[in-house]
Amino acid sequence: MEHLPKAPLKLAIAQVRFAAVYAVEQPAEVANFQAGLGERYVARQPLRSPGGTDGQGAAGDGSVWLFENLEREWTVSLTSDSLALEAGSYRDFDDFAGELAAILDTLHRVFAPREETRLGVRYVNRIEEERIGKRGISFFVNEQLTGPAGGELGDDLLSSLCEMRFGEKEGQVTVRHGLVEPSTYLLDFDRFSEGEREFAPKSIVTRVNRFHALIERLFVWSISERYLNELRGEER
Repeated sequence: MEHLPKAPLKLAIAQVRFAAVYAVEQPAEVANFQAGLGERYVARQPLRSPGGTDGQGAAGDGSVWLFENLEREWTVSLTSDSLALEAGSYRDFDDFAGELAAILDTLHRVFAPREETRLGVRYVNRIEEERIGKRGISFFVNEQLTGPAGGELGDDLLSSLCEMRFGEKEGQVTVRHGLVEPSTYLLDFDRFSEGEREFAPKSIVTRVNRFHALIERLFVWSISERYLNELRGEER
């Protein structure tokens, strides 16, 4: 698909979980990882991860090491059992995937995780438009997704939030969507797989590409043709 210069993307996340590597708790070892990231990333004060999960599948107590690319506003987060790359925007997906590949290679070289346990890709989009109240949700979102809103129940929807989960041959897909504010429609796509396999950076990036391709198709299906044309940069 072509690049959409006006896409409503707020956050893209690729995260891989792996069998715990406790060397990640050692600052000297993390310093080697930081050196591998290069000067484009700046270390931030590490956080403590509380027990339970963080919403992306990471669990347990331990340090969360954060590194920010100030120019791009990208963040790398590292724990003893997970690594994630977060971006609020990027030029194109190949750019994001290439950065992820370099970070995974650094992780593999420094910490040599043995086993992958989970891989996920998540895209959070927020259609923030004052016109939603005037033109209705269906001007922006596929009518098959919005259901009765704008139909027999009328156009005066105040809020909504729906979550749908689908099985897929490589795992699961979760779609969260709804009118979360009077002029904001959420489109949140999460594609993930679970299970133990060898930790192999090239294989991980290949599957991240497949996960992204599915999410991209879901996003295009979820919006109206009129709104898609606007995202391409065409006149309203």
